[in-house]
Amino acid sequence: MSDKKVAGTVILHLEDGSKKFLVRTINDGLALAFTDFSAEQTGLANILQILKEEVQLDIENIQLVELTNGQIQDINVPLFVFDAQENQQQAELPDEYYWANAQTFREIIQDMDIEGMPFF
Repeated sequence: MSDKKVAGTVILHLEDGSKKFLVRTINDGLALAFTDFSAEQTGLANILQILKEEVQLDIENIQLVELTNGQIQDINVPLFVFDAQENQQQAELPDEYYWANAQTFREIIQDMDIEGMPFF
């Protein structure tokens, strides 16, 4: 199938010790950040490009902490998870992106059949 996707999220560690997760709104619902897989780049490069250009994160200050595979509608989707510190990222995100709480994040990923046991 030529509609391969690459997904990702960023766990934002807040100064008060809590965590938020990068999600996006799409078609009146919520999803992880994702992009079409481009064969000219690796999966990691694909997701970093969207985080930099579309989400406008400082990708110099995020670290990859998890790479797993999920399935959405029987399509394998690589899922990249990054860590970031609140004081190293801008507070405002583009309109369709926001920092969600852990419960909202869990609701999004429960629709994905994720391989292995991720650490997030």
